[in-house]
Amino acid sequence: MALGDTPVDVPFKVVFEYLAPTMDPIVSAAGPASATFNPTKTYAEVTASGQQFDVIWVPAVGPRPNAYGVDRTPKEELDFIRAQAPRAKYILSVCSGALQLALAGVLSGKRATTNKAFYHIITVPTQETVSTARDIDWVPKARWVVDGNVWTSSGMAAGSDMALAFLEHLAGAKLARQVRNFVEIPEVSSDYDPFARVQGPV
Repeated sequence: MALGDTPVDVPFKVVFEYLAPTMDPIVSAAGPASATFNPTKTYAEVTASGQQFDVIWVPAVGPRPNAYGVDRTPKEELDFIRAQAPRAKYILSVCSGALQLALAGVLSGKRATTNKAFYHIITVPTQETVSTARDIDWVPKARWVVDGNVWTSSGMAAGSDMALAFLEHLAGAKLARQVRNFVEIPEVSSDYDPFARVQGPV
């Protein structure tokens, strides 16, 4: 791969699959007038085929500001994560995707973070809010957190920073730097988190 620099050999090939409960197009929070996202397989198809993924990337579908305490994660997704997690090489979440990992039991006994706007909703179980495992060490100030093979990030933009750190972990700093320079994302550390103070966790 060459992005304005000498080529970098990547020692693996990445094939993406986009999973959902059905093959119906996924409509964004902006409504049906915006672009839709089309799944390539259903959770049931993957389960039936016995396919195992090396990397599982979990986006946000959890609570929203107008729906505090309401978990909207499809049961099929949680079942899929639970089934895949033991043999996956890496599991990553962005934003409130950490909620899905928590509900699936993946974060039990681990350090993790999430979007600071939803931090108290996800991390402080009450009768009114979504309950998550009590043995998760939630980190209130972090851009992203790595614990073993589990990576969790703060908000959506933090997911890009985590993705570049993950790329560096897989393929080295040179390739990560080339991609960073190409898409013009400044390098930050995992503990860079000005939004933790703005949103209130710290």
